Amino acid sequence: MKDKPLSQQAYTAIKHKILSKQFGEESYTSENSLVEELGMSRTPIREALYQLQNEGLVKIIPRKGVFIQKLSLKETRDNYDLRLAIESHAIKLVRDYLTEEHFAYLNAIIEKQKDLLAENNYQGWVKEDERFHRFFLELLDNTVFLDLADNIRQRVYFQPDPIYRNEYYCESTRQHQLLVEQLQKKAFSQAEETLTEHILRGKRNYV
Repeated sequence: MKDKPLSQQAYTAIKHKILSKQFGEESYTSENSLVEELGMSRTPIREALYQLQNEGLVKIIPRKGVFIQKLSLKETRDNYDLRLAIESHAIKLVRDYLTEEHFAYLNAIIEKQKDLLAENNYQGWVKEDERFHRFFLELLDNTVFLDLADNIRQRVYFQPDPIYRNEYYCESTRQHQLLVEQLQKKAFSQAEETLTEHILRGKRNYV
């Protein structure tokens, strides 16, 4: 990370703090606070904040501070619908070109998810979940879709109640497996239904 420009280092650090909810309920910070916390000068921090503002993660109000932007209920629902549209479209475009090598890659992710759940390693499971869903977008090689999907996931990814986390992720893993099996059999209508249920399940639980 130290090899990156200071503004990029600041961007990565501040974005991590936002997405990991380190600002707590205050949803507020300031340039002065970030200068002290990150040990950087104002210039790279200011550049990072403008980039985050362009992404909709913060709002800079002169002489008042930096406010962490929270999505409204409608914005959250809209983002889930957008995610479904992007992923469904991507799968439709690549499904006829999926090879046994692709299916082996996806199945390896699913097996790893099962192993991680057996260890109650939920952070590891989430990383594999991201890898699974990004696969189709990467195969399509559409950078606009990839950027949109990454931004949506960062903003609205559903974190289930700790009591039901294992159960919830087990069902998600089962749906991953079902989706792959349906794509492999070229049962595309069923695969589309599975993907729709999979993503909208997160939407229902989130809202």
